[in-house]
Amino acid sequence: MKKKNSVSEFSDQRNRTLLQNFRKALAEQSRASMTKAFKLAADAPAPRFWVSDTRAAVVIAKMIAGENPTESMNPEKKEMYKELFRRFLELRKVRPDESIGSLVFEVVNQAAPRSYISPKRAQSIIYKAKILKRQENEQ
Repeated sequence: MKKKNSVSEFSDQRNRTLLQNFRKALAEQSRASMTKAFKLAADAPAPRFWVSDTRAAVVIAKMIAGENPTESMNPEKKEMYKELFRRFLELRKVRPDESIGSLVFEVVNQAAPRSYISPKRAQSIIYKAKILKRQENEQ
C-alpha cells in the first residue's frame, strides 16, 4: 500500500498530463463546466498506467496466486489492475520465460486507455499542479 505523502517517480508526468487534459477539455467546451472538465481529464487516455511497476508486480503476483488483492480497492483501481492483469497475461503467453517483474514493467509503461482516477482525485491533483506551476513562475 502506498504511504501517505509518498511521491512516485511518475507524479510530475501524471500531473502535467492531467493538467493538459483539463485545459483541453475546458477549451473544447462551448460552455465551460469545471465538473465536466475534471471528468474528461480523468477519462482521457494516459501515456502510461499511473502505478509503479513494483506495486503492480506485487498485486499481479497475488492475482496469479488466486488471491483477490483488489477487493478493498476503489473502483478505478480495481479496473486498472484488471486491465493490467489482462495485458500481463497476454504478454506472458508470448514470452512465458520472462520474469513477472520485467513483464509488469513493460505493461505499466504502455499507454493506458484512461487515467483510472476519479474526477474528484483529478480535481485535487490539477489544483495542486496549478498552484505549484504558479509558484514556479513567481520565482
